[in-house]
This record gives sequence, C-alpha cells and structure tokens, in this order.
Amino acid sequence: MGLDIYLSRYNDFEKTQEIEKDQRKFDDKTWEDAGEYDNLSSEQKDEISKKISDHAISLGLDKWGEDKESKETIELNHPDYPEHYFKIGYFRSSYNEGGIQRILRNLGLPTLDDVFDHVSDEYCFKPDWSLDLTKCETLIESFKGKGNYRVQAVTGNMFRDSTITSESQALETFMKEIENHTNSDYNYGNANGDFSFHEPLKVLAMIPGKTNLFGNRDCVYVVTESSNEWYIQALEIVRDTCKYVLSQENIGQYYLRWSG
Repeated sequence: MGLDIYLSRYNDFEKTQEIEKDQRKFDDKTWEDAGEYDNLSSEQKDEISKKISDHAISLGLDKWGEDKESKETIELNHPDYPEHYFKIGYFRSSYNEGGIQRILRNLGLPTLDDVFDHVSDEYCFKPDWSLDLTKCETLIESFKGKGNYRVQAVTGNMFRDSTITSESQALETFMKEIENHTNSDYNYGNANGDFSFHEPLKVLAMIPGKTNLFGNRDCVYVVTESSNEWYIQALEIVRDTCKYVLSQENIGQYYLRWSG
C-alpha cells in the first residue's frame, strides 16, 4: 500500500466529476440495498457487479465507472530514466521507511504534499504548475545538499515477548535465519526480526528511544547510509511532469489525482 499520484487531462472537469460521482453513489446504494456482502452468493455478487457496470456504460463511462472518453491519464517514460518507477504523470510513495515522502520528511525537507500544496482531504485538484515547478527545483537542490542517510525504528514484536536475552541467542537466531534464507530480491522482516541479506545496510548509528508506532514503545533508531540517486531521479521526473504540463496549450485541463 502507499500513495499514488496520477496526472489526468479533462475535456470538461466539472462534467466528468459529476458523472463519476453519480456512478459511485449508484455503486454504493446498489451494494447497500443488496444486504450484508458476506451473506450474498457468488451468483448474486456477479449479478450486482453486472448491474453496476451496465449502469456505468449507460452513462458513457467504462465498466469501472471512469470517464475514459473525456479524461486522459498521462503516464510516460522519462527519456533519461525510462526504467524508473516514477513516470511523467505518475508518482508513488510506499508507506514503509523507503517511501519518498518519509525520506523527505525525515531529512526535514518538503514532501510532495508541500510541493503541490495538496490539502489532505482533496482527491483531485488543479496545481499551480509554474509555482510548483519552482518549488520542486528548489527541493531537488536542497536534497542534493543532504547526506545519504536513512533511519528506521526497530522494535520488539508487539504480539509476543522476546525470548532472546543474550548476544549468543541473538546470533543463534541470525544463523538459523540465514540458513533458512532463500535468495530474494528484497530485504525482509518476520517474527524473528529484520534481515538485510539481499541489500546489506551500512549502519552508522543505533540510538535507543521511543516510537509512537502502535503505542509508546521502546525502540532502537537505526541510522544507515544509502544512495539518494533514485530519489533525486524521482524528483526530477516530478519536475519534468510540471514542465510537460506547462508545455501544453490547454494547461487548465490538467489535474492531479491523489490516491492513498
């Protein structure tokens, strides 16, 4: 799960918003009138889904309730970073410690919300593209001046008391984990702890403290050194998305959709 941000161009923003909103209301009411979802049979659920999709199509929407005829979603590979997860028109931040929003916040920098003046309850809005371009350019330069540091809180398992009370027990747990480990494309965590076999971390500091995550709990803040390259590229793609919109004749038709 995470934050997804989409760039869309609307032929008629107000009309599309109204018709999609009507469809969502029909969707909600149809399921509500059908009763408790878990009590419905597969056949009943299929029938309701078809009724909803038929209604959407009758309004000129696709079967999922989107106005694809009057709304264009922009998602283009960046010419310099074609394999990057960010695209011209699409940005994402996971909710874990690697998400760009958390990286920026931990470094005391503006987040994407700040760049685009996003209001927390606003799903779809029209940015001030010229102003946001300037803010993004400033953010990139500020980010480049920061150290390549990350921090994450390591806590005990909240669902059970730890049985590890010595260095030798901790090392034994580690040895069992590495013996059972199969090659994977990511670091991972489980009931035994957090493990970084795929991409070992360069640990610079371990600082005891408290975290408000799931209550006021003891933790160790682990400070590591990494690379900012991926995040700088991500922000350059955000910057160039602003430039893309500003290069269009119909700038007023472009909106961001903030989902997450």
